[in-house]
Amino acid sequence: MSDDKPLRWEVRQRLILIEARLIWAGCLTTQDLRGAFGISRSQASKDIALYESLAPDNLQYDLRARCYRASRQFRPRFLHGTSREFLRALRLFDPESDHPLITLASETAAVELLEMPEREFDVLTLQRVNTAIRERLKIRVDYQSMRVPEPRPLQLSPTALVHTGLRWHLRAFSESHGRFIDVLLSRMRGVPELLDETAVSSDEDWEWKTIVPVRIGAHPGLSPHQRQVIEMDYGMQGGVLERRLRVALVPYYLRLMNVGKDDRKRPPEQQQIVLLNPEELDELDRLG
Repeated sequence: MSDDKPLRWEVRQRLILIEARLIWAGCLTTQDLRGAFGISRSQASKDIALYESLAPDNLQYDLRARCYRASRQFRPRFLHGTSREFLRALRLFDPESDHPLITLASETAAVELLEMPEREFDVLTLQRVNTAIRERLKIRVDYQSMRVPEPRPLQLSPTALVHTGLRWHLRAFSESHGRFIDVLLSRMRGVPELLDETAVSSDEDWEWKTIVPVRIGAHPGLSPHQRQVIEMDYGMQGGVLERRLRVALVPYYLRLMNVGKDDRKRPPEQQQIVLLNPEELDELDRLG
């Protein structure tokens, strides 16, 4: 995973593609590198030789197929070889993109991605919000809440951007509410107006600076074999999946994982995982 000496960025990208093809495509040729990076055959051969010198036990040449394959002793050096990385590569697929891993994603057969649609917003909104956070400025924006029928103006002191796994929101102190709140970027109407400097800091946001553990485990109503599968599925250690999160982010994580204080009331075959420390989080008013 780490290199003995720094590699130039472009060289590292080519070595990453070599390893990605070995892991997920199962076959590597010099043409794969030439097509992805527009380099010569001799440079592609040098890159493969460099990879072999850095990971000598990872490659074996298949004479019949005329390509390199991962050896039985293969251990990732530049990647982790996880399903999460594979998903990232697949998400990159865009015929208009020049990202080198596009060649890998475009050749992957029989894979479909089913995901929630992204909540879109004006790119200028993101630009203004980032500027406000970086330069510690206030913003004014019309915001459409689902609690009131019409947009209302808000004056905010932005402190952080958050992606909850489903959508983007802004953490900010709202002068209109007199407290820190979360506002969805997709519900901002028009481009935020940059105002003067703010005196508000995220250090004043208790829910943001306070970290708490969220513990999840297999439903106790499952059989031992079923619990074992669930624990492996979620990568639990000692039967527990623990995430340490900012208090402000706990509700979003619980929603993403579909767990809460009523988990054990539902049948185990439906509610396969449960929140293990609901009382601790309920004291923080994080369970709704």
